Amino acid sequence: MARNKTKIAYITSNVTRCRTFQRRKRNLLKKVDELSVLCGIPSCALVTMPGEPNQPEIWPSIVDADNLIAQLRDLPSLGQDKRTLDQERFLSKGNERLEEQLKKVEKENREAEVKVALMRCLCGEGVQSTDLDVVGSLAEGKARAVAERIEWLTKTLYLAPALAVDLQLRL
Repeated sequence: MARNKTKIAYITSNVTRCRTFQRRKRNLLKKVDELSVLCGIPSCALVTMPGEPNQPEIWPSIVDADNLIAQLRDLPSLGQDKRTLDQERFLSKGNERLEEQLKKVEKENREAEVKVALMRCLCGEGVQSTDLDVVGSLAEGKARAVAERIEWLTKTLYLAPALAVDLQLRL
């Protein structure tokens, strides 16, 4: 049977808040342990009691947590940044991923527009200037990509200059 969705809000009752804290702390430490075992990674957790900031609970032990934190501090700053995310970096990575998806969808849309324009031409419908612009820009992009590929091949494979010129003339 499904549980009711928990409303995330401050719990006003002290007794309920303490019980909830203890239960969620136990579950959090269990999840950290599972993550460590399943992924084979070193991990630690530090949880402080509300009202008792000087008595934190440390998992798995103080020595292991100190060693892990020392390893993190010994990393160069680039290594530390690579393994940690703040909210700004998390959101910027999400934005980058969304921008990549947007570019992919825009490219697919352009290709679909070209297909529609070519189908109009094949069906004998009138050719519109916007269709010609779309097909022309696609052709220019393909020609640019081929020229870049020829240049790369010339540099990496040391093609004879005459062959490279011949390839460019065929474009």
